[in-house]
Amino acid sequence: MMHAPTAAVGEEYDRQYRVWVERQGPRALDLEWRMTHLLWRHRALLRRYPPEGKRVLDFGCMDGVFTLKLQGLGGQAVGYDISPAAIAQAKRFRGAAARPVFTTVPPGPGQFDRIYCQEVIEHVEDDSALIGELVGYLAPGGSVVGTTPVGSYFWDPDHKRSYDEALLRRALAPWGRVRLHRFYRSPLRNFVPMRQRGAAVFIFEVTPPSPPAAR
Repeated sequence: MMHAPTAAVGEEYDRQYRVWVERQGPRALDLEWRMTHLLWRHRALLRRYPPEGKRVLDFGCMDGVFTLKLQGLGGQAVGYDISPAAIAQAKRFRGAAARPVFTTVPPGPGQFDRIYCQEVIEHVEDDSALIGELVGYLAPGGSVVGTTPVGSYFWDPDHKRSYDEALLRRALAPWGRVRLHRFYRSPLRNFVPMRQRGAAVFIFEVTPPSPPAAR
C-alpha cells in the first residue's frame, strides 16, 4: 500500500499549492465562490458519478473544496492530500464540522465505495501503479473514477505525460473493467462529433472484479 510521503515531497507540494493560491488571487480563499464555481470537468464528473449514500475518498483533494461538495451531496467523505498546507486550508474551510475528514495519512484497505481521482494520474511517475493503490482502498463492489486531460490543452510543468485513449487504457486496464468518456469544456462540442480543437478531459471509471462469493 502507499507509503506516507517524505517531508521533502510534502514541502514541494506545499510550494505548488501556495503558487496556485497566489495565481488565483483572493477568490482562491473564498469558499462560497469556490463552491458555486466548481471546475467544468468536476461538475461533469459529479453528474456522471454522484456520491450520495457512499463512503467516498477524494484522492489528491488539495484544499478540499470538492471534498466538501461530495459531503454536501450526501457522501461520507474523506479528503487526502500530501500537501500539509493544502490540508490545513481544507480544515479551515470545513470549520467546526466533524466531516468531511481531511488527512495527509494514506487510508487503509477496503474503506471506500467510490474513489475520486481528479487530475492526479498525469502527475505521477507510475500511473498504473497508482490506480492499483487506489483499487486497494475500495470495498467490494466499489470503483475508482476521475478525470485527466486529453492531450496537452492545459499542460502543467509537473505533468509526466499527456494522454490519448490508448495510453490511458493501458494504465487502467490491469485493474478491472474500464469505461472512458471524452468530455469537452465547450458544451456544444460534446454533441457535435468532430476532431478535437479545445480543452477536454477523459472521465474514467475502473471497476475491479468482484471477489468470489464465499462457499
